[in-house]
Amino acid sequence: MTETLSVVVERELPHPPEKIWRALTQSHLIEDWLMKNDFRPDEGHRFNLTADWGAVEGRVEAVEPTKTLSYTWDTKDLRSVVTWTLTP
Repeated sequence: MTETLSVVVERELPHPPEKIWRALTQSHLIEDWLMKNDFRPDEGHRFNLTADWGAVEGRVEAVEPTKTLSYTWDTKDLRSVVTWTLTP
């Protein structure tokens, strides 16, 4: 049996959704705050995030520019779905 758990984190940021969207979807900006990657915000795109400790594989599931981004986040022991929802 697979157990599904959810974590919800809400943050208010002093930036418009367009600026946050760029930080979530542009590879060089993702590297600044997370890990090296070959990310593209295209549904179905498979990507890798890499760090000294290892790698995370992912697949883009949903994209609604400046509003919603969802992707899988797979490690050897854990499969997650990460969803970002931006509101002004």
